[in-house]
Amino acid sequence: MTAVEYEPLVYPSVWPPPALPPPVPESWEARFKRIPILGWFPVFLLRYLRWQKHYSEVLEPIAFEITEQLEARPTVAGWSNRSRWFSTARHQKIAEIISDAVALEKFLVDSPPLHPEDPFPLLFWGPLDDLTPLIVGVEIQKEFEASLTSEGVLRAWEENWTLREFIDYCDQCISQGTAET
Repeated sequence: MTAVEYEPLVYPSVWPPPALPPPVPESWEARFKRIPILGWFPVFLLRYLRWQKHYSEVLEPIAFEITEQLEARPTVAGWSNRSRWFSTARHQKIAEIISDAVALEKFLVDSPPLHPEDPFPLLFWGPLDDLTPLIVGVEIQKEFEASLTSEGVLRAWEENWTLREFIDYCDQCISQGTAET
C-alpha cells in the first residue's frame, strides 16, 4: 500500500471541450467558400487559422489543467503493486498500461500514478488526436492476447466511467478473450 494518498482528477473549468464553432456568415471564410474551384484554398487557410486560435485559447488550457493535476501527484516507484486500489496482478498491469499511455499522450516525463476514481474522459482525452485508447488497446492485445471492443471504449466515454470501471471492463474482455476491435 502506498504511504502517499492523492485525490482523483477534477474536471477542468471548461468541460466537455467545445467543438470548433462554424465561421460567422459575414466572414472571409464564408465568402471564399462560395467561390467554386479556387475558393477551397483560402477557406482551408482561414479555417486552419481559426482552428489554431480555438486550440490555443480553448483546448490547450483544458489539456494543461489535466496535465497539471497529473504532474502534481507524487512519484511512487511500483505504485500499482503497492496500491490498495488495484487488487489483482492483472488489474495492476492494466493500470500500468493505461498510465504509460496517458504519459505518452500528455507528454509527461514519468507515468503518473492513477486513482481508481479518475474519470475515464480526462485520462483518455487529448486536444489533437486522442491516441490513448488505441495505445491501450494495442498494449492489452500484446500483453494479454485479447482486444477491447470499440463499442466498449465508446460506452466508457459516453457514460463517463471511472478508471476502476474501465479496468474491470478490460479485465472482462481479457477473461472472455474478445477478438473484436
